Amino acid sequence: MLDLHTHTTASDGQLTPAQLVELAREIGLDTIAITDHDTTSGIIQAQEAAPSGFEVIAGIELSAEDAGGDVHMLGYCIDLDNAIFQTALEEFRSRRYFRAQKIAEKLAALELPVEWDRIEAIAEGGAIGRPHIARAMMEAGYVTSVKEAFERFLENGGPAYVARKRLSPEESVELIHIAGGAAVLAHPVYVKDHRAMIDRLLPVGLDGIEVVYPDHPPALQAELRAIAQAHDLIMTGGSDFHGLNLPGKAMLGSVTPPADAVQALKARAADYSQHRA
Repeated sequence: MLDLHTHTTASDGQLTPAQLVELAREIGLDTIAITDHDTTSGIIQAQEAAPSGFEVIAGIELSAEDAGGDVHMLGYCIDLDNAIFQTALEEFRSRRYFRAQKIAEKLAALELPVEWDRIEAIAEGGAIGRPHIARAMMEAGYVTSVKEAFERFLENGGPAYVARKRLSPEESVELIHIAGGAAVLAHPVYVKDHRAMIDRLLPVGLDGIEVVYPDHPPALQAELRAIAQAHDLIMTGGSDFHGLNLPGKAMLGSVTPPADAVQALKARAADYSQHRA
């Protein structure tokens, strides 16, 4: 059993990499991909915590932006030592940090001050993002949930929203390929026009689609499977796990990705690595 979309405290998850591996073992998984936002810092820790027979796939989730909104790209089987890739990630994290500070300033101007030290403490050394700010707002009593924080203040166009320079969807695919990884469109349900986006990304080498996802109804899954089969795209899936007992967030292992997804991702990534050698 596997889950190919998980997050740890290295980005906006609530479990450490070792705790995530432990939970995955407890519920009967034998393979997970760690796909933290703009960082790979939790992967080695998870791999070191994994017992024999348990596999941790090196992954990433990149946040791209298009005129239609956010477009997230998952990368699998990436080379953690690729200097170009890691330099780019460092720049993305710097942008996140600067953006988070600006959001905090906007909240203060709205008479909703949150302590920067508390935001950093919630992030626990990980890449700071809006979910950490939302949790600080909950603690301060301004909202009752992360969802409310986003809907009222932090989402695109909200009163405390701050834009940041992001990759285009095409650039995110290319960056994953530079790192020798396979690029998969994450949760198409959140992409404004997923069919048009897939068509855009096919010429730059899109490798797969996240077909199985907690918010994908059966009709959408069927549509995505048909698209994947028509274009020889790898079908993946995952829970997008962030932590236990989080409203609106799925449990680890709650969806069942295609059993052959891991082998297909490895084969595709091996092709990129071979061409780079």
